[in-house]
Amino acid sequence: MKVIFLIAGKGSRLNKLSKKTHKSLLKINNVPIIKRLVNQFHAFNIKSKDITFITGYKSQQIRKEFGIKYNYHYYYNYSNTNNLHTLINSHKILKLQDTIICFSDILITNNAISKIFDDRKSDITILGDLSEVRNGTMKIISNKKNLISIGKIPRKESSGNYVGIMRVPKKKMKTFKKFLINAKNKKKTNYFTEILNDLIQFKEKVKVIDIAPNYWIEVDNMVDLRKALKNKNKFNG
Repeated sequence: MKVIFLIAGKGSRLNKLSKKTHKSLLKINNVPIIKRLVNQFHAFNIKSKDITFITGYKSQQIRKEFGIKYNYHYYYNYSNTNNLHTLINSHKILKLQDTIICFSDILITNNAISKIFDDRKSDITILGDLSEVRNGTMKIISNKKNLISIGKIPRKESSGNYVGIMRVPKKKMKTFKKFLINAKNKKKTNYFTEILNDLIQFKEKVKVIDIAPNYWIEVDNMVDLRKALKNKNKFNG
């Protein structure tokens, strides 16, 4: 199993905090957000050599935090694109192996992460929260088990939110990469999850695992950061 962290973005919505420090290195319970995530994956027997950080903004801070035992891929155009083009640029690191692609700014329980390691899943699988629909995070439409659509969906039409963790099984990686590379002409502002909509249109199944009632939060702005600090004890499950 390989794990790829998308960690190239500037995190500009965190204002002055992210001008000095990469937002994934902001600390909750005295531990950087990304460090906590990496340690959680280590707890599921993911080794350092199997983790790759796709870096961009303040890449040296990430390298300093983790050192030489991990892998790094630098994306030079991080200021002008969103993570779809980050991943397109980095497609060569996607090998024919089971691979988890993970946001680097989420706080989540171990119980929730464990759900992505279910080896019975033979389709591309995402973690979602179907207990409510939150503003400010990526929304999904699902029929409980299968994804129907993902992206900027009106709240009234949404089933819940994407949590930021996706697994591409080995047998689906070739197809995923094909659709990823074919998306090179899509808007620079698109998220990589747009590929999932393309796959669904071509009758490829994408599974949704509901993590509720496990707690999670994506730290995009100061409101999110304050919530994370206030609820820091909820991430221990």
